[in-house]
Amino acid sequence: MIREWAKRLGVLAALFLLSSCYIPDKFKSELRLSRYGDFSLTFKGDLLWAPILDDYRKGTVTPENEQDKLDNIRKDLIRDMAVRKIESRGKGRFAVEYERAGRLGRVQLVALLRRDARLIAMRSMENGVIAIHANSMKPSDAQIMAEMGLTMEGEFRITTDANVVEHNASEVRPFGAAKVYIWKIDNPLSTMPHLVMIRDDDPQRPLPPPPSEPQQ
Repeated sequence: MIREWAKRLGVLAALFLLSSCYIPDKFKSELRLSRYGDFSLTFKGDLLWAPILDDYRKGTVTPENEQDKLDNIRKDLIRDMAVRKIESRGKGRFAVEYERAGRLGRVQLVALLRRDARLIAMRSMENGVIAIHANSMKPSDAQIMAEMGLTMEGEFRITTDANVVEHNASEVRPFGAAKVYIWKIDNPLSTMPHLVMIRDDDPQRPLPPPPSEPQQ
């Protein structure tokens, strides 16, 4: 009896972790990142909001409350101005198109989607390092996804002409003066993208100093 309750508590704890995120599926995403920190980030694919998937599993989604729940997910997604298109595919699955471009500041964090629901994060640091990292999934969460019949499949690419000092891409291809780093995501336990580069100074567009430093 005690062992059974411990098992249930473990599942509940894992569900709590899984319920805090969006799950990407059937997607293609690309980050174009120059050695100066200019970027263009795109995502086209499905996003699933884990809490409603668990609600479907538990049978707490009814014909009376389903549309309100789906509308709330849509409202949450459009909070990010980079989301260009949203189309419901039913059962908490949304087809999403995302486009964002800009230039990383001296110290900045840019995330797809948001900082509190990030799938991919770019972080620039004072020492010139720019790190790209995707959240990985714990085996317990992956097991729950499998039990719920969920998948996580897609491809992520980083195209850059920067000095890359660390990465875990499964494939690297030349692309003119740049390289394309490719990650194939086959399941929730696939290696998640990680890349570190050193930014070059652009003499034509010097970065502004941090707020604590006076302008020259």
